[in-house]
Amino acid sequence: MPLAFKDRKHYYNRCQPDESLAPDDARNIDFDALPQEVRGASWAGALAAEIELSNTPVCLLVAGLPGSGKSTELRRLARRLASDESAGLLPIHLDAERLLDLTSRIDVADVVAAILHDAELAVLAAEGKDVAAMPADGYLQRFWRWLTTTDVELGKGNFTVAPGVSLAVELKTRPSLRQRVRSVVSNHLSQFLADARAELKRLDERAAAAGHGGLLVIFDSLEKLRGTTSAWYDVLDSAEIFFRTNVPNLELPVHVIFTVPTALLTRITRIRVLPMVKLHARDGSPHAPGIAAARELVTRRVPLEVLGEVLGPDAEARLRQMILWSGGYPRELVRLLQSAIRDASAGPLSDEQFQRLFSQLVSTFRVLVTRDVIPWLAQVAAQRFMTVENEQHRLDADRMLQNNAILYYANGEQWHDLHPAVYENPDVRAALDALREARAATT
Repeated sequence: MPLAFKDRKHYYNRCQPDESLAPDDARNIDFDALPQEVRGASWAGALAAEIELSNTPVCLLVAGLPGSGKSTELRRLARRLASDESAGLLPIHLDAERLLDLTSRIDVADVVAAILHDAELAVLAAEGKDVAAMPADGYLQRFWRWLTTTDVELGKGNFTVAPGVSLAVELKTRPSLRQRVRSVVSNHLSQFLADARAELKRLDERAAAAGHGGLLVIFDSLEKLRGTTSAWYDVLDSAEIFFRTNVPNLELPVHVIFTVPTALLTRITRIRVLPMVKLHARDGSPHAPGIAAARELVTRRVPLEVLGEVLGPDAEARLRQMILWSGGYPRELVRLLQSAIRDASAGPLSDEQFQRLFSQLVSTFRVLVTRDVIPWLAQVAAQRFMTVENEQHRLDADRMLQNNAILYYANGEQWHDLHPAVYENPDVRAALDALREARAATT
């Protein structure tokens, strides 16, 4: 018997792969709290310890595939650091998609102005004041007055910002204004940063006066910097410059955590990466605790008895196969589960329907993996490590990491592997077989 439509709809929507779960959501599983490690040592716990133990503000760069649980872990981190048992900090969670144009080059003026804007709102709320009416002497208002005094053309013509309109929104949506502001700030960068740091210091002191241990800024979704097809590398290069060259500029008088694109892992060494759930060891042997954790991730969304109505009498075996297809990537597993519920309109999936779930995933990666990158992917598969020997490898790694074709694991040792769907590419398999034969001939 097929699931009733209302039940299919209910469970389909419990499996939204793009949904970021709150730490206390019943569907969320705290992998780091499990008895055995399945994703390396405690990721959020390690970040929290750096902040709790430091006598000076820290600036941390973190990365993880979209849907790997990074935003949930950052919320978990914020909750821990906000507790009186820890640092008692006032968390400020910024969403880059709301504040920045992620299809264009990133710049220090946009990011610092956004931080100060949201920090001021958070402090006003902590003080019990009305955040709907930003005071006339708010930071962005003062920043705009400084800009128009420094460059009088900014207050005229096409650059005018109407009263009551948020400068942060204007900088995101008006490229000509954004470029003019960036130019002014670039020519007076030292003064801009000195003023910004002084303002953050005042806000930090106000947060302390309101009963908090200070400010904690988490700038999330910066990993979604992507550019257009033609400008992809231009945007990525700007992110590299921003997070590597501008690191001294990002060391602010409060704790700050930035998410960054996974493609920067080959360019910047100090990034803390959130690993996948480990389903097998580097040598290929199964890792039962990781498989059990992934199974629980599924059953917290869809009970096993309901899965039987979707996957049929072989639900356990099929569920294990879906887990292996995901490579331990939570979003991929949830996406496969949602697709299975979608296709089970007439009852449990047939063998053909079930296999099609993975075939569709394989087809997606067939388009992504171009012939020129296959030899390098074969090296990654053979070594279980992402070796970057030249600029072409770096460009290949950028694209493969950004598109989830390469997954990262950490249990005792750190290693990489191809997404299971990439292994199904015949050209990748042939290149890997040839590489292994060549190595065997030399040993």
